[in-house]
Amino acid sequence: MFKASALLQVFVFTVFLSITASAAFLAPNEESKMLSEVWKLPSQFTQKRLESLLNQFSKATHGEAFQFIGVEEDFFHGHILFEKKLQDGRTLLAPRAVLYHTQEEAHKAHWEKSVDPKYDYLNVTTRNWIQWLSDDPSEDGRKIENARDYLDRTQKDPTQFFDESSGPQKELHYTIHAKNLDAKKLGFVLAGELQFEFYSNAQPSPYGEDHQLRVQIADEAVSLRAFTNTMYLERGSK
Repeated sequence: MFKASALLQVFVFTVFLSITASAAFLAPNEESKMLSEVWKLPSQFTQKRLESLLNQFSKATHGEAFQFIGVEEDFFHGHILFEKKLQDGRTLLAPRAVLYHTQEEAHKAHWEKSVDPKYDYLNVTTRNWIQWLSDDPSEDGRKIENARDYLDRTQKDPTQFFDESSGPQKELHYTIHAKNLDAKKLGFVLAGELQFEFYSNAQPSPYGEDHQLRVQIADEAVSLRAFTNTMYLERGSK
């Protein structure tokens, strides 16, 4: 999971709110409200949209990217990536993609043997995924790609994400963080990210109140509790 360093980290724990979707950029003052008031998900992310995104991602990658949804050992969170643009002297943010990390604690099954062996690696090259967002509902979330294709190769050795024939190495957890993505390949300047989490109803709620989502996994409809978690912003970067 991503840990902030130079980024501004604001911890927030709340339920997802169902708000009518708006234009691509965050509404005026929405960012400041997200950081300073009772925290809320960007208005573009209704319950219906988030549920749709997770269902599309699960349908496309289940069995390749992950096996179990809503558990910390495998697949339980994503990061909304924000683009930054200057308009009329103001810096505006727009959600552009979701970065998912799956097989989250596979290394603990593989090496430490501290979690159930069923959570071992499916494939070390299929831990990181990007789901592209669109204002067009017919296109929103449909484009899903391995995040390794957007890796900034100057930051991490790319061979660990491409060599499908090699087994896991003990010192590597095979995570591509948002800061490891190449802005030129992405096509936008990354301004920050929002982590959101979703847990199976079979697990106790870590934060109390929750927001229900239904995700189809193979022949089973899984009920999840979704939460906003952490907002990171890096303002002023080029």
